[in-house]
Amino acid sequence: MEENKKKIDLFLAALNPYIETNTVSSEEKKITGKDFIVWGDNNSYPKFLWDCYLECATLQTIINSTIDYVVGDAVESNVEKFKIQVNKDGDTIIDIVKKIATDYIIFGSFAIQIIRNRIGEVNELYWVDINKLRSDEKNEVFFYSDDWNKSYGRVKYITYPKFRLDDINNASSIFYYKGHTTRSVYGIPMWSASVKNVQIDRAITDFHLNEINNNFMSSKMISFNNGTPDDELKTEIERNLNEKFTGTGNAGRILISFSESKEHAPEVVDLAADDFDKRYVELEKRNTEQLFISFRCTPLLVGMVTESNGFSTQEYNDSYKLFNKTTVKPIQNAIIDAFDKITGVKESITISPFTINFDNNEDKNVA
Repeated sequence: MEENKKKIDLFLAALNPYIETNTVSSEEKKITGKDFIVWGDNNSYPKFLWDCYLECATLQTIINSTIDYVVGDAVESNVEKFKIQVNKDGDTIIDIVKKIATDYIIFGSFAIQIIRNRIGEVNELYWVDINKLRSDEKNEVFFYSDDWNKSYGRVKYITYPKFRLDDINNASSIFYYKGHTTRSVYGIPMWSASVKNVQIDRAITDFHLNEINNNFMSSKMISFNNGTPDDELKTEIERNLNEKFTGTGNAGRILISFSESKEHAPEVVDLAADDFDKRYVELEKRNTEQLFISFRCTPLLVGMVTESNGFSTQEYNDSYKLFNKTTVKPIQNAIIDAFDKITGVKESITISPFTINFDNNEDKNVA
């Protein structure tokens, strides 16, 4: 007769196991019965890009600096009608350029609403928030809504035709620019390859914040060595532990265990690696490098402190020349081309190059 073998079950559980990616897909989809093309998961990819900009300090610094370089020292309209202001809201040409430069760098596209007067002349220009704009498959018709997060059947939007200079019959139309990208309906930002790096940066920040906010962390494992409870009791234990030992208000409190005997006392095991600090430093460094690579930029150009504790004007000037040629000028040319097409005037705006004045002795390092 075969001896009965004792069955041993090993249960491994994490408190509040939670694994999720916060990266929204940029996939474009055609939905049956809808004229607009959905932009990303739940039509929310531009909002995701905007959140990345708001929540990643390095990305925001690079983008803001790039905008400053693109706008330059001044923007002037060479079209008499728009020399003072471009619409009834009082926006100037530089106001519009700053906004569309911001959209182009963050979203990879920008849009301008054109209003004609009674005789069909281009009369007013308004910036259009890319986050609120969607398009048909061929960029011939555009759809504007204040909230694309609602279910498709409940979204209320206004429809606009594509701007054409010779189309004097449409009082309002949209000029849409998405750069050199021709294989997609919507634009692709220059930092698209670094989206995951931005997410890592955000995750590192959240991790350190949670370290401060939660005295009870996943780097500690509590093993109850008094048998395996049923699922209901497991849930109850987990809930009680989370209620008592999470949050800034509980930092430094003592973990108290109640056991039938010493043999049944919880065992606390430290799971944290000893080199976490070094690993995070290297990870942050790599992420920062990837973001600068995306913009063909260097920390010198955005005023970020480097390991050398300063920089020379020669290093700055050399970096700026390359950055200006590969990143700034192409964006400026796209913006100038847009206004040329809208107004029908060659070189309709002039962007004065960005300049910076160092100390008189430019051969010395500037701290």
